[in-house]
Amino acid sequence: MRGVVRTAEGRVEREDYILLTEFFHDPATNYLIYQGPGVDRILAAVPGSIALGYQLVAAKRTLFNCQMLRWLDYPVPPVMQHYDWPHGSHIEKPLAHQMVMANFMVLHPRSFNFTDMGGMKTLSACWAAEWLMKQYPAGECKALIVAPLSALQATWGDTIFANFAGRRTFEILHGKADKRLKLLEKYADFYVINPKGLITDVQVLRGKTKHKNRIVIDGFAAALRDRKDIKIVICDEATYLKDYSTLQSKVFEQILNDRPYVCLMTGTPIAGGPKDAYGLAKVINNAGGESFRSFFARTYIEVSERKFKPRKGAIEEAKRLLTPSIAFPIEKIWDGPPLTVQRREVALSAEQTQLLRDLKRDLQVTVKGGSVITPMNAAAVRAKAIQISLGAIYDADHIAHEVDVGPRLKVVEELIEETNRKILIFAPLTCVVNLLYDRLNKHWRFAKVIGATPKKAREEAFRKFQNTDDLDGIIADPGTMAHSINLYAGDMVIWYGPTEKPELYLQGNKRVHRPGQKFPVTVVQMVATAIERGIYKTLEGNVSMQDVLLDWIRRDVL
Repeated sequence: MRGVVRTAEGRVEREDYILLTEFFHDPATNYLIYQGPGVDRILAAVPGSIALGYQLVAAKRTLFNCQMLRWLDYPVPPVMQHYDWPHGSHIEKPLAHQMVMANFMVLHPRSFNFTDMGGMKTLSACWAAEWLMKQYPAGECKALIVAPLSALQATWGDTIFANFAGRRTFEILHGKADKRLKLLEKYADFYVINPKGLITDVQVLRGKTKHKNRIVIDGFAAALRDRKDIKIVICDEATYLKDYSTLQSKVFEQILNDRPYVCLMTGTPIAGGPKDAYGLAKVINNAGGESFRSFFARTYIEVSERKFKPRKGAIEEAKRLLTPSIAFPIEKIWDGPPLTVQRREVALSAEQTQLLRDLKRDLQVTVKGGSVITPMNAAAVRAKAIQISLGAIYDADHIAHEVDVGPRLKVVEELIEETNRKILIFAPLTCVVNLLYDRLNKHWRFAKVIGATPKKAREEAFRKFQNTDDLDGIIADPGTMAHSINLYAGDMVIWYGPTEKPELYLQGNKRVHRPGQKFPVTVVQMVATAIERGIYKTLEGNVSMQDVLLDWIRRDVL
């Protein structure tokens, strides 16, 4: 099995490191023996290590010593080799790469796991956490899992229950502040919370400048900070930490970043560009002590006023920050059916055509009823163009005005008829999700998932989609369920409209195309305008959103 292990020294692609024989293990004394130039580093860093002469050094095989040896980039045998790997009857046996990931997390107390989406990171992380719990007296080591709202029960709760029932317990910390606090006070081995839950009972006291703002941590957040028995923090889909300046990132640093074990997991660490690496690295290794301004200056170049692009070699610079990390490409661990992407051109209605011409001419649209929408900047212009294409325009009061979108809806219905399996439809606007839900449920059975959908309703929709014949599909805002959900009961993903976030696009497609899928998967991009085509180009390449808008304005096309 070949994986990629990244250390401070750089990228190492090799056979699973725990199987290397660059050391000798003496079972009688339980010592690891290393030879070669530079082994004096072991004497300086590893407690109780012994110089044997002839460039030979011996170190007792303890967990801490093995962690220090890995920090020095020396290979070690697997520390979890005698673990019983608990699992439910739905699993025949642990897979080799899952055991490697679990050992990696145990051996690297602060680490990244960038294994591709669908790479079975969840159970591996639970195994690692459970093994670590066993190294402490009972009740003195617990784990906090920070995951997307849609994954709290459907991914993490179900995984813990299915594989550790009768052995470990969990609590999902969700609800109002007082409810979260009561749940936190309950005894559990695993606590599971969504990222926004971390800032429950957190206030920002405004100063004279942004830099003088003060964060006040109280109530639930303070109680979480004070729970020092929570020694393990696992962040699933950790890209919410990529912007180190957000309140969530700052609160995370204050209440959780001092734990002995912190692991950030995501299959898309730099989907938004090399700059995304900084916030993640800030959590794990303090970004090498470098400021964001310095890192950005090294990795980006200004190509025009306030417009930046990554420099040559910026990706490698970003990856160098993200250490230590492990990553298994999905094609190395899953020989699944193909995923194909096709584009469906859809016609514009007469009303849409006129509104887009108006927008392009003078950047304002007069909607039914006389309300005037005036975009204030390029992003707003682009957003209005997308709203027109999808069939609903928001006015200044955020009231949606429907637009004739008959041709586009007809294509959706045609696509539904093309498959006899289930369908996942993504639309980037809540009002459009509602529009599709009302229209499609006249003939089919669809659930919808938007920001306001209660947690229990989401979980029920996922359960029905995956395990019953009660649904034909789900219509969703990609931001609400693009992470950590298994929906391989379907074989088609329809992007009714494009998202501007590459991470959501990649993650959304992987909800269906992941281990367990037995059928070829089709991803359909619906497009009617040059703006939409341009956005899909940005999702697949390095075209900027600004370039998309300028191209639309310059060319005599809609």
